[in-house]
Formats: sequence, C-alpha cells, structure tokens
Amino acid sequence: MKKLLSVVLVVMLLLSISAAALADTYGLGISTSIGSSKPAADGKNGTAQVDSTICALVLDEEGKIKSVKFDVAQTKVAITEKGEIAADMTAEIKSKTELGDDYGMQKASPLEKGEWFEQAAAFEAYCLGKTPEEVLGMKTKVKDDHHQSVPDEADVVSTVTMDVGAMLAALKKAADSAK
Repeated sequence: MKKLLSVVLVVMLLLSISAAALADTYGLGISTSIGSSKPAADGKNGTAQVDSTICALVLDEEGKIKSVKFDVAQTKVAITEKGEIAADMTAEIKSKTELGDDYGMQKASPLEKGEWFEQAAAFEAYCLGKTPEEVLGMKTKVKDDHHQSVPDEADVVSTVTMDVGAMLAALKKAADSAK
C-alpha cells in the first residue's frame, strides 16, 4: 500500500511539474538590417553588411519573461570598386556571442564589463520578470548617429551602453510569435 501511495504521489508530482512547464510559451524573433553597408569609393573596398539580431524567449503563464537570449549574426562581405567579392567565401561567420572578447567592443565601452556579450547578458537580466510590453516601453535615448536607442532606465544604464533598438525589435517579434 505504501509503495502504491508513493508511486501515485510521484506521478502526481511529475504531472504538476509538466503542467507548469506546458504553461510556458516560446518565441523566436529576428530583426535584420543592411543599414551598415558601405559603397566602394576612392580606391577603398565597400562592405555589404547584414546584421541579424536574434531573440529566443520563454514567457511564463502570466506572460512575464522567464528566459531570454539575444545574439547578433553580423555578416560582412568586402566588395571592390569593380563589384567583385573581396572576402574569404569559406570563412566561418561567428555571432557576437561566439566571438566573445574578440568582438572588441570593450575598448570603446566605459563599463568594466563592456564587451558585447557581457552587456547583452546584463540586458537579458534586466528583461527577466517583466512582460515584453514593459521592456518594449523602456525609456531610451539617442547617443549619436549610430546609437539611436540606448537604454535610459535607472535599472540598466550602469550595465548597458550599447544601442538596443534591434534587440527590442527582435524581442517584439519573439513575443508576437509566442502568442
């Protein structure tokens, strides 16, 4: 009898855990831009550049962010003035997270943890427990021509100085796909 009761309790526990997990919704969003491309001119190569910002999202049963991950695939292809590709067509293209410290943003950042992957992790932490709408409604500011959506919220300004506009666009798409 005790064994049967134990088995029933274990099954009920497993069902309740799986029911809670089934209440989660998952979303994926990608925001793509070619805005950083540059034409070849004055004897210098141009660059065809595609930036794809990816957001993977888990929402809990209340619609709050339970887990979120951001990354960027920044694909650059050098183009000569003659329109020829001047890039290694077989080279592996790593995301900003995969590049880690090699991305090189730390030298331009005033933050101790200023590399791209560190600031992305700080932004992800800021998002946790909020609804996508709360994150999308965050205050941002224009820093310069290349940084049009820099966080201007007390909870995040000390850890994120990069533009998060593409991240917010990808988050919106991920939240929309989770519904």
